[in-house]
Amino acid sequence: MRRKKIKLRYKKERVVFSDVLPYELPFIFTNRYFYRFLVKNEVLIDSTDVLHWKEGIDKGALSILALLSQYEGRQLKGKTEIELQKRLVTIPFNYAIKHKETSNRRLSIVHPLNQVQMVDFYDRYKNTLLYMCGKSHFSIRYPNKVACYFYYKDRLHSTLLGKKSDKLEIYFSEYENMKTYFSYKQYANIYKFYEDYRYQRAEKKYQHLLKFDIQGCFDNIYTHSIAWAVSGGMNTYKDHFEGEDDSFASKWDEVMQQLNYNETNGIVIGPEFSRIFAEVIMQHIDLRAETELKKAGFTNKVDYECYRYVDDFFLFYNDKTVKDKVLRIFDELLREFKMTISHEKTIEIERPFITDITRAKNQIDILLRDTFSFSSIEKEVEKDDEDDRDEHDSEDEETPVKVENLKKTLEHEPHFHLKATHFNKKYKDILATTGVAPKDVVNYTLAIANIHLPRLLKKYDRIFKTLKKGLDNPELAAYHEDCTRRIAQLESRLSNYLLELVDAVFFIFSENERINTTLKLSQVLNEVIIYMDNDYKISHTKTIRRFSDKTRALVFKKIRDEICLVMQRSPMNPDTQLETLYLLPVFRQLRAKYRLTSVELEKYLGVRRKEDGTLADMPRLNAIAIIILLYYMGASFEYDDLREALKVEIMKMYEGMPSTRMHRSAEMVILALDLAACPYLGRNQRSYKQKILQSMGLSRADALYIAEYMKTQKYMFTKWTGVNVTKELNAKISQEVYS
Repeated sequence: MRRKKIKLRYKKERVVFSDVLPYELPFIFTNRYFYRFLVKNEVLIDSTDVLHWKEGIDKGALSILALLSQYEGRQLKGKTEIELQKRLVTIPFNYAIKHKETSNRRLSIVHPLNQVQMVDFYDRYKNTLLYMCGKSHFSIRYPNKVACYFYYKDRLHSTLLGKKSDKLEIYFSEYENMKTYFSYKQYANIYKFYEDYRYQRAEKKYQHLLKFDIQGCFDNIYTHSIAWAVSGGMNTYKDHFEGEDDSFASKWDEVMQQLNYNETNGIVIGPEFSRIFAEVIMQHIDLRAETELKKAGFTNKVDYECYRYVDDFFLFYNDKTVKDKVLRIFDELLREFKMTISHEKTIEIERPFITDITRAKNQIDILLRDTFSFSSIEKEVEKDDEDDRDEHDSEDEETPVKVENLKKTLEHEPHFHLKATHFNKKYKDILATTGVAPKDVVNYTLAIANIHLPRLLKKYDRIFKTLKKGLDNPELAAYHEDCTRRIAQLESRLSNYLLELVDAVFFIFSENERINTTLKLSQVLNEVIIYMDNDYKISHTKTIRRFSDKTRALVFKKIRDEICLVMQRSPMNPDTQLETLYLLPVFRQLRAKYRLTSVELEKYLGVRRKEDGTLADMPRLNAIAIIILLYYMGASFEYDDLREALKVEIMKMYEGMPSTRMHRSAEMVILALDLAACPYLGRNQRSYKQKILQSMGLSRADALYIAEYMKTQKYMFTKWTGVNVTKELNAKISQEVYS
């Protein structure tokens, strides 16, 4: 499909869209509406740590600022600014996700106040950041200019959806766009490097490839080291610049400490601004390494070629002496900055530079190509595969089908090629013969499946459309019986295919249940659900059923059964709560009768019932888990008991936190504002919201102001209603840095 290039009309506050949140968040969680709040009320934090807002803002908006800034509402009345002083020292919301078999990765959402602070920092120092990130000859992912455009495309065509796609809301509803505040060179995603001419050219020139990365890069970065990198090294800084508190580096050091509760050892993991922080340091190390190698007689692009993607290095060389020298130099320089090479993940490859993972991916590509095809018509539609153009979707739907086109369609008898048991066997065989661990290819496999599936369904719809037009044309009465038979045949074959597909993708997912793979699986499921659940728009005035209720029921039940199996096999882990829980927002897409029962959901969460049938205490849940559960349960009476038990658990969280930490806690602040907007809190909803807000130290009046304001603001971080799952998922996955 052609991508539509749209000029950005966002303000500097768009930093909160793109650079302050981790990728590994549910698709219902976004800063889109927080951005809207900031712009509407002209909220900013300047370089002197003063919070500003426009005159005459709504009482509710002022109360929200009081909550964020740790002041009482009455202290902000009649003002348009207030000093924050030490209030910017906050506690990030840290949550764990699965990373390795024996360890988890801690990601962070920084306090909304620090997110606003980052807006001014970006705006003030954007040119400096670009300069600092443009020095290295090794880096292949670095910001090179402020983004001016975004690209929009909707993968689900109107024919696929059975209805016209939603119009793009330029103001605050961006989707496959706004990945980052800056445009990046040279590769936005690491996989693109492997397909680039630089990689292939290096293979022609060099015999060996060494891949290595930094051990716990973000965990080990010392915040003060940004000043060392900017000044030319630790010794240079200490000899000439130490004590200059008004410099760019000192300010950034201060900001990174403030948003991480004054920690200096390690930076928060997840936000894009952390990657830029690391990039500035790594650029300095790259430059010094290249200089040292030059002194030793080794020239880049002559004796070796070195490429770095964030903290992943690719060294091409011929002489072992070069490799040894490069490793020694980088080891010394990294140690100066409190970092080390991960020798565990260092691998050496001989030409041809193809790893076991690459071999596995190549074979998976072939397997999926065969899986997402149907025979006899491939040649007819092959030309559309390259760019997936929309010409067929934009043509006049009322145009009668030509008899020769109808006859041609009837001559072909498409067969879908997928048997889950056979597919699963072939997939396992690929892993076994290549020696690749499932974790290394599951994300890739599901990503490729998400590319192929819409194309296949579009091809099917073209055939269906032709047959249906033939059936509706009285002049083609001679072909009506054949059209009817073929339509019924195609419906049966496609529904069986989708059943097998659901089985296959869940098998793949079972090999590596991670946040990334859950999001990819959700894409596939959403594609199937939307396709099955919507009818076909044959013209501007006429809609026809695509599938019978019986056929739909079979597929929906299959999806339900597979999700239930996942939740039985992998109940929620107290340490990593989100991996399988992320399936619930897309599960909510199914009709009510296919959703989890309250008993099933309780069992998944590990909630016990007492002898009298009442619910026992719920497990300690983090804010993201709470938000997902509330969204999934919605207003359904089925979950009344569970919802009330969850509300009790939430209140315990607020009552159990010391008041000195409450306002500083990003988790408590974000959850409180989302609860204030949540329409799914059941009984005594209004009074409950008031209690939560008052537990944050707000007055009764301020709590009421916020609750009232949220009726027009609607959302702050979580989009509780009207979620376009397709667009939100596509937007989420487009932001992936590693895949």
